[in-house]
Amino acid sequence: MRRFILPFLVLFIFISESIFSHLVHLPFALEDQLYIPRFVLITCLFLTVYLNRTHGMIFGLVFGLLYDIVYIEIIGIYLFAYAILAYLVSKAMKILHGNALIVLFLTILSIAILEFYVYGINYLIGSTKMTLYHFTTLRLLPTLALNSIVAILLIYPMKKFLAKIKLEESDD
Repeated sequence: MRRFILPFLVLFIFISESIFSHLVHLPFALEDQLYIPRFVLITCLFLTVYLNRTHGMIFGLVFGLLYDIVYIEIIGIYLFAYAILAYLVSKAMKILHGNALIVLFLTILSIAILEFYVYGINYLIGSTKMTLYHFTTLRLLPTLALNSIVAILLIYPMKKFLAKIKLEESDD
């Protein structure tokens, strides 16, 4: 039963992304601004840092593919991005100290990289005509602000939860 807690938690977070984007309207947001929740990526990065690289990359692959299937027409954009970002964060954590500020910085940096990557792909295939200036002001900055707040709120509960799971796995 304990094995299924983590996949169900990430699935719940995946579903909450969609619910958040449809039901929550921020009162201070402008009409044109886009706040894109990246809760699954945040969770995959926390899994990578606080559990291990394998878990982060596997969950990144699975939920990146699920994100591709459910939300976009092109299979592979998020599948590739989530797994690679989890891998890069794991490599960075071998060099950097693993305190909460570094993890938050790497998480925000990963979200920015993901947003630029998705914008670049969409711009190359012609599915967006948004200029770089409009992208940064109307999508990137609001998305980074939202996800920074969520990452700050989730880092300590997730760290405790994942430390508990890691301890239980080492006991087995």
